[in-house]
Order: sequence, then C-alpha cells, then structure tokens
Amino acid sequence: MRAMSDLPLDPKFFARSDAEGRFQNGEIFHIKRNSQGGTVSTPIARYFTTRPEIGAEGYHPHWRIDCTVRDHGLAPAEDWLARRLVDALLERGAVTEPVWVSWHRAKELGGEARGEVFDFD
Repeated sequence: MRAMSDLPLDPKFFARSDAEGRFQNGEIFHIKRNSQGGTVSTPIARYFTTRPEIGAEGYHPHWRIDCTVRDHGLAPAEDWLARRLVDALLERGAVTEPVWVSWHRAKELGGEARGEVFDFD
C-alpha cells in the first residue's frame, strides 16, 4: 500500500517524499502490479530539492532538483525520469518555476553492514 505522500510520475513510477511530506528529498520507485491487485515496488532513484540562496550576479531565485538514478535494469532514462519528476512536483505545487533540474546516474561500488542491519530470523 502506498503512502498518502506518494507522488505518481507515470503508471510504472512513483516518488515517495521525505518523512514530513515536504518533498525536500525522496525516493523514486518502479512499481509492478499483478492481476490480484498486489504490487512490488523497487527503488530506482533518489531526488533532492533545494532553493539555493544565490547572491551571484546573473541568477534569479530558483528551485534546484537533482535526480540520481540507480544503475538498475528497471530504471528508465535519467533525463526522462527527472523531467517527469519536475512536472509532478510543479503540478503538486511542491516547487514553482523557475527550476533547474539535473540528472545523474549512480552505481553502487560496494557496501557493508555496520551494526545489526539485517533480520533474517
């Protein structure tokens, strides 16, 4: 079941905001539905929205959205996903134009559990 703060991007993708629902940062999932009404959601990207305090000459106040897409078989093209995210955030009123959006590709290079991360009882 998806949370009330979920933001639909497309029939196959949705974004989930941070815990407070302010859409300051969040995760984007690929969603697969089955015929019985169940779903499997796979995280494929993270996003961050900021409103930089820029005093530099030549810039208007604007929102910045960074969309970092995981190197995963279910992840779509980075630019497509970032643009869908901006459209959905604008439609929801979570950000306003002008907006600078950037997209990135990330590949996990390694990792380790520190402390009790897994519960395989």
